[in-house]
Amino acid sequence: MRLLSLSSILLLFISPSIAIENEQPQKVLSPFPSGLGFRFIRRELKKAQIITEVLDDFLPKCNVLPSYPHQPVHLGNELKNATTQSRPKVRIFCPHLKRRDIKGLAIALTDPDAPSRENPKWGEMCHWIGIVTLGKGKGKEGVLDVEVGEGVEDELVGYKPPGPPEKTGYHRYIFVLLEGETGNLTAPSERRHWGTGKERHGIRDWASKEGLKVIGANYFVEENEKQ
Repeated sequence: MRLLSLSSILLLFISPSIAIENEQPQKVLSPFPSGLGFRFIRRELKKAQIITEVLDDFLPKCNVLPSYPHQPVHLGNELKNATTQSRPKVRIFCPHLKRRDIKGLAIALTDPDAPSRENPKWGEMCHWIGIVTLGKGKGKEGVLDVEVGEGVEDELVGYKPPGPPEKTGYHRYIFVLLEGETGNLTAPSERRHWGTGKERHGIRDWASKEGLKVIGANYFVEENEKQ
């Protein structure tokens, strides 16, 4: 498992902008304690091999900040299974997007490491697809800033709590924010492989089929306590 360094964790909470190597800092005018730079998010997704194992390369446009009871999700932090049994709240903040520019948003949770990262014969596993209600937030003309609460948004696929089998190591559970027309989305035919029937296939195939584009992502790791 890859753990965030102490310096990275501190940056998540105190830095309003983050410079990566020789790149210029990208300011994120975020209302959250974590001023995440989008290049930093992209680099962390690449380190975790989420880009390109699960998602095509992209530069995020939005902060995706899921939060379980007393446990926020921060780019690869470890969560306990007891914590993730209920659907999280998700705060979405897009500092450079206006609400009027967004056709629709969906938030999904996928596990590419089922039943294990070494043997992902069931992966990807679809754990959740929720439709974000854009009518709730800070004005149709303002910066996109919405919160997906518990039990109030439409669900295309109900939340399935993580349940890593014994002795399968850490699983990556990836929240993906998708933009596009969400009025007539079709749910995957089954959770395993997102209905594709193909090992290591899932959310990328489904998003392409539905005409959706990835604009944000975040993830945590979890393992069965019996290892």
